Amino acid sequence: MSGHLKNPMMHSAPPSLPRSMLFVSGEKVERFAKAMAAGADLVCIDLEDAVHPARKQQARTDVLGWLKAHRPASGGAGPRVALRINGVRTADGLRDTLALIDSGVELDWLLVPKVENPADLQCLDAWAGASFSASAALLETALGIERAAAIAAAGGRLGALMLGGADLAVDLGAEFGWDGLRSARGRLVNAARAFGLQAWDVPHIDLARPDDLAAETRRVLALGFGCKTAIHPQQIAAIHAAFVPTPAESAWAEALIQALPADAATGAFIFQGRMVDAPVLRKARRIVELSADRPQPPTPRSNPWFKS
Repeated sequence: MSGHLKNPMMHSAPPSLPRSMLFVSGEKVERFAKAMAAGADLVCIDLEDAVHPARKQQARTDVLGWLKAHRPASGGAGPRVALRINGVRTADGLRDTLALIDSGVELDWLLVPKVENPADLQCLDAWAGASFSASAALLETALGIERAAAIAAAGGRLGALMLGGADLAVDLGAEFGWDGLRSARGRLVNAARAFGLQAWDVPHIDLARPDDLAAETRRVLALGFGCKTAIHPQQIAAIHAAFVPTPAESAWAEALIQALPADAATGAFIFQGRMVDAPVLRKARRIVELSADRPQPPTPRSNPWFKS
């Protein structure tokens, strides 16, 4: 098998990195267009947890058929699309993979659940690499977190690690909340960033508490996560808002950039009584970029996914 694989330390460039990803059940074809028009950067159709075991085959057929009929041209308007298959080491996962290959559908992202071994990702690259631009590995078990660095080093089309919080909490015997998952979040981010990958956080499942979603999103961004996932369209606006710097942050960053001495491109200098070096300057520039980047959600009329 190794003769067919790329150097596992070489990562191909992923598609544009999302701030948000919205899940939609593979059983609910009638919801796909609404999900695609919800304003998320990435929409993931789920063939795993969101599909009853007795309806896996029907969902697989419906999802791939819908994607083949509705997929816009590469680079078109609207969100990117992902597919979460079943685990690679399960019969349904193998069926999902073969069906994807045979369908001719080309995905932006392939989500691979319950990854505990980099070989799972490398095999998918070898078997179905023409069917997706990038993959995201879901770490949902204690062993997956323990092997996070090895998984992050899988190479190929791997572009992100995602925390699978609900299953992980059960496996750890921990609370499915901030304290129970704090250590796992830190380990996942560190492994992802060490290998140049994006880190994606688990959805916030309490739809009745949008303020908690906003606070949690800001906390995971502070840890180093780059994407917050969602289970309902109403969560997307709060997630995107958390990425926008506060007026005070924007004012500080803009003032720092304006105060940058001509000869301080690589050296340190004093600003507002504090030392500024290269990492602080990079942070300021990133804040300015985020302040200027306020994309509008797609509308049904302009979104090519919004078709009957």
